[in-house]
Amino acid sequence: MKKYKIILVTIIGLVIVGMAIAFEVLDNDKVIPAAQLPLAAKNYVEQNYPGSSIAYVKKENDIIYSTYKVRLDNGLELEFDNDGLLTDIDD
Repeated sequence: MKKYKIILVTIIGLVIVGMAIAFEVLDNDKVIPAAQLPLAAKNYVEQNYPGSSIAYVKKENDIIYSTYKVRLDNGLELEFDNDGLLTDIDD
């Protein structure tokens, strides 16, 4: 019986630590320099919005991949996947 309690406490501890790590990864959204944007995303912005500049880039980390939200100086927000491919446009 004592053996099962030790195993149960160990499992609960591992679950708590795992959840804490997962929440830290999911909450790891931060503003990054435009130079760190994937090349495909930079090229898209330059080709399709030549008169606009990037106001900021926010990298949002997920457990498996990252996304990039790019706000242009004209207020347009573009979203790119980890490879720099456009996934969404918000006016």
